[in-house]
Amino acid sequence: MEGFDRRRGVATYSLRVINRTKSALICRTWVLSAAGEPVLAYPELFEIEPFSTSATNVPVWPRDFASFDRAIAEIVGNGVHCIVEAAAPPQRKPGRTQALVAAASIAAGILFFTAAVGLRATVPRIAALSVAPSALAGTTVEAQYNASGAGRLSYLVTAPDGHRVAGGRLDDRSGSIFVPIPASTQTGAYVLRVAMEGPLGGTTETRVINAVLPGAAGAQIDDISVHPMVAKPGQSVDVAYSAAADGGYVRLVGTDGTIWAQQPFSKGGQTRLVVPPVADGRELHVLLHVTKGRTAAQSMAGILVASAPAPAAPAPAAQAPAQNSGDPNAPADVDPDANGTFEVPIRTVRSGEAIKVRILSPRNGMRISLNDTQSHEITGTDVGVEADVITLRAPAVSVATRYTVVANFTDGFGEESIVQPVTILP
Repeated sequence: MEGFDRRRGVATYSLRVINRTKSALICRTWVLSAAGEPVLAYPELFEIEPFSTSATNVPVWPRDFASFDRAIAEIVGNGVHCIVEAAAPPQRKPGRTQALVAAASIAAGILFFTAAVGLRATVPRIAALSVAPSALAGTTVEAQYNASGAGRLSYLVTAPDGHRVAGGRLDDRSGSIFVPIPASTQTGAYVLRVAMEGPLGGTTETRVINAVLPGAAGAQIDDISVHPMVAKPGQSVDVAYSAAADGGYVRLVGTDGTIWAQQPFSKGGQTRLVVPPVADGRELHVLLHVTKGRTAAQSMAGILVASAPAPAAPAPAAQAPAQNSGDPNAPADVDPDANGTFEVPIRTVRSGEAIKVRILSPRNGMRISLNDTQSHEITGTDVGVEADVITLRAPAVSVATRYTVVANFTDGFGEESIVQPVTILP
């Protein structure tokens, strides 16, 4: 207590707090009555910034309280809960005998002890909140907590964009909270807040959980783009991509799986390919396949061949003889849907129906899968050397959607992929 102005009836208390923690501290001031009931002495809270010292004079009007036994300051923060006291303003009282003084002192001591114990037992307090600072996206992390005091205890988990992920009331004063981290393609910080609200105020503890992508340590493709998306035969197209990988390749493939061009993966994220002399209106795919350690990832982007120039005079180099023709210089008659490895007899099916895939030529370690336009596998199965026909289940769609049946296998040159499109109807 700094002083007491009897004329104005104002007691001035000096509050000095040294904050050596990394978080802000909040201070409330109370008046403890003779009955042990705490009442707010000052309506405003005092905030002490991290690593700072705050000195404040707090005015208190004793006449505003039915009784005034002690002044109490409560400081709370991250891992901090401190209660200090100061004497009540001096009162003009008639003289007392030593016995009465001793009895009053004993009674006051018992009263203060009881009030302090009761105050500590009823003031909301979150003693501990522990959780791992990071977790894999798509998993659940366990947080442990311990709280005391009178009030309602609850928790809330919010996503990086602020929307609610989980939350609810906690009936026990100690235990575990299982925090779900949703599956995502981006990293982000999820916030866990545990709050307790009671008649003597409230308190909150916050922890941050950083979501880590499961494939962050392996091969990963963030984006791929092709410019221009409509090109002429013989024209160069630039492929730009962002990927975390140690190796791989960039291919220009037809819808039938024909590989028209291939360049090695560049960590600079730029590759140039040349459009082959194919028919006008033909669709081609740029396939990016990357590897890192034992992990692999691939993605595709499409281009359209348009406005093909007039064919140039044939070069004198030897060409394969045409089938069913007597002219050795005539181009070969090639089925655009044949790839020699597998075929999809029915290219249009409805949601939930079976997609039949006929194996024409078994390959080592072959896997047949159904991928979406972002090259994400929807369903798939490993194909043994004895398999003739396998089936894939078509996913549910609301509009006609194009998917790709992909065959991945290993040959003498490394890992290969062959694709064939299918359309899923509602």
